[in-house]
Amino acid sequence: MPTARKEATVEELKKLFANSSVVIGAEYRGLSVKEMTALRRTLRDAGVEARVVKNRLFQIAAAQAGQEAAGGVVEGPSLVIFGYGDIVAPAKAISEYTRTARNAFAAKKVYIDGAVVDGKVVAELASLPSREQLIGQLAGAFISPLQNLVNMLDDSMRTFARLVDARAEQLESAA
Repeated sequence: MPTARKEATVEELKKLFANSSVVIGAEYRGLSVKEMTALRRTLRDAGVEARVVKNRLFQIAAAQAGQEAAGGVVEGPSLVIFGYGDIVAPAKAISEYTRTARNAFAAKKVYIDGAVVDGKVVAELASLPSREQLIGQLAGAFISPLQNLVNMLDDSMRTFARLVDARAEQLESAA
């Protein structure tokens, strides 16, 4: 029998699903309250939201949000991390926390692009440059050939101007 509190939880999770670009299920057993607070702070600073959820409510919310496969992210007690926009930011935040905390926290499964994959993907995603860096690199790749063309044309014009000046001096000295 669904209670009002459970229905509200499912609605809240549906909203989180609708806005998220990546959902990560993580093992949090063994973390102290202090460690859990530090983890949440690290994730919040990265613009990521973390929730401890009941598996069944999570699976219901995933099904109602049209992302039924995402229900496979949770197994046992799970901390679910919702990332918005850039999929690299949550991975970097998790990897940074894991590297510095050295505790039992670990990503188990990741829901990305309609598929559930192993949590090891988080480390691979964390090694990627951020979205802004990738856009900058792409812009640089587009601008580089144009810059080379401009430089070659500029060199040609300067060379031509020097030739004209040299010829003008030659004609003046002959006259």
